[in-house]
Amino acid sequence: MRTDGRKNPAKSRGRKKLGRKILLPAAVIIIVAGFAFLAPMAARAVKRYVCRIPAFKIKHVRVEGLKYVRKEDFIRFIGDPTGESILSYDMKDAVKRIEGHPWIKSGLVRRDFPDEVRFELTERTPAAVVKTASGEYLVDSDGFALAKATQPGWGFLPVVEYPSSQGLRILDMKTVGCLGKALRLLSITRASKGPLSSSAVEIGKDNNPCLLFGGVRVLVGGGGYRQKIRRLTDVESDIARRGLKPGLLDLRFAGKVVVAGRPASGRPDAAGKQTLDAQSF
Repeated sequence: MRTDGRKNPAKSRGRKKLGRKILLPAAVIIIVAGFAFLAPMAARAVKRYVCRIPAFKIKHVRVEGLKYVRKEDFIRFIGDPTGESILSYDMKDAVKRIEGHPWIKSGLVRRDFPDEVRFELTERTPAAVVKTASGEYLVDSDGFALAKATQPGWGFLPVVEYPSSQGLRILDMKTVGCLGKALRLLSITRASKGPLSSSAVEIGKDNNPCLLFGGVRVLVGGGGYRQKIRRLTDVESDIARRGLKPGLLDLRFAGKVVVAGRPASGRPDAAGKQTLDAQSF
C-alpha cells in the first residue's frame, strides 16, 4: 500500500481492463440492436424498390383445371392480378377467395417468375339435378348445391325430387346429409341393369331417399343401399311371376321386402278398387 498519495499503477491497469471488458460487450449489443432495428426498415425499402421493377410485374395469368367455369369469370371473381408485382401478390388471400367460389373445391396459387401467376384448381362436378318447388339446382357428388339450373343441357344427369318450397342454398351444409344419401343411392342404381338404372330419387319427410321408377315408390331408409338394391333385384322376378303390380316396396326391414299396392287381378275393396294387402318376401 502506497502512502505518498500517488496512484497504484497495477490497480489502475486493472480498472482499465475491467472497463474495456464492460464497454466492449455493451458496444456489441448497441451495434446488434441498431442492425436489428434498421434491418427490417432496410429490407422493406429494398422490397419496395424491387417490387417497382417492371420485370416483376404480373403479365400472365394461367388457370388450370376449369371445365364448367369460364376463365374470365374466375379471374373476375378473385380479382385480376395483372399489373401487380409478383413479389408482393398476396397468395394466401387469393386462396381464401378461391375457397369462396361455389364451383371450386380446392385450389393452389403459384408464382412462375418473373411475370406469371398460376392457379391450379379442382372443380366441383355436377352429379344430379335437384327439383324443388322454386326451381332446379345442380348439386355435386358431395351433395352441395352449386347453382340454379337455369340453362338447358343438364338432361343427362339423374334427378332428385326435393320437397322444398324455398329451394336450396348454395353450398349449404344443412342439406348435404340428405342429398349425399340420395346421390349414393343413385350411383348404385345407375350402375345396375334394367329399369332401376333410369330411376329417380325423392327425398322423404324423414330426409331419407326413396326410389321412383315405373310408378313404384321404393323406401330404402338411411343406408345399406347396395344390399337393399340387391335384395330388390332378387325379388323382382318373383313379384312379376305372382302378377303383382305394387305401388310401394319397402326395403327398410332386414332380410325382407314388403310389397303394397294394386295387383294385376284381385278382389275389389269397398270402394270398388283393386287392392293388395302388404306382403313380405
